[in-house]
Amino acid sequence: MYPANYGTFSNRFQGRANLLGRIKTIVNRKRLKSVVAHLPLRARVLDVGCGNGELLIALRQARPDLELFGLDWHFPVETRAALESQDIGVIEAPLEAAELPAQPFDLIVMLQLIEHLWEPEESLRRLVRALAKDGRLLIETPNPDGWDRRLFARCSWGGYYFPRHLNLYNFERLAELLNRVGLAVESQRSLPAPLIWAYSLQGAVQARFGWKTSLTKLFAVKNIPLVAAFAFLDTAAIAMKLTTSNQQAISRKV
Repeated sequence: MYPANYGTFSNRFQGRANLLGRIKTIVNRKRLKSVVAHLPLRARVLDVGCGNGELLIALRQARPDLELFGLDWHFPVETRAALESQDIGVIEAPLEAAELPAQPFDLIVMLQLIEHLWEPEESLRRLVRALAKDGRLLIETPNPDGWDRRLFARCSWGGYYFPRHLNLYNFERLAELLNRVGLAVESQRSLPAPLIWAYSLQGAVQARFGWKTSLTKLFAVKNIPLVAAFAFLDTAAIAMKLTTSNQQAISRKV
């Protein structure tokens, strides 16, 4: 399900010359800013499912003092070299089988990852054991309670991302899971979900005109104006207290 050219492994979203990649990195840094700002000097940070490592490289530039590690089940040679050149530790293994360093982490980040796991609860327990006392876990994942899902009731909602998304959590289910594994939820909030909008519309077009229709190109995630429009739409929805199809949860080890 994850070939070598899968988006997060490839240079599809990478680099200074890639506008979408730059936007993605800026958005992720902004979402992490408040948490990273409170990390102590030389804090240890693990990005689980780090993909091409762009976020870790951005964190290295923002906080050179941090000890950074990236975990993913596959690292292309060029990605490994780029991370190691920035003194970022690389752990190449599925989370369920990974050997995590003995020294605990102050922050573990899981961006759009938990929904891909076969055993999410056991995987979270492993990560909790790897957290320092009062260490924090930051998760971002789709939310099936998003207001837009009702517009795609015939199963074309992009958050399903079949067959790669195995588990979906609304606010309540995610909070219950975090509590079960020994974490106290500090905050939960909706986030814009422009890529889910794009995938939803692609699915709706394919359902109407066939799997191979070229119309899907109109709603590609590289269509920057369209993605920006959906980000603005969801930002307005959040301002109106609506739940979107993307969420962030920050929890603390108790």
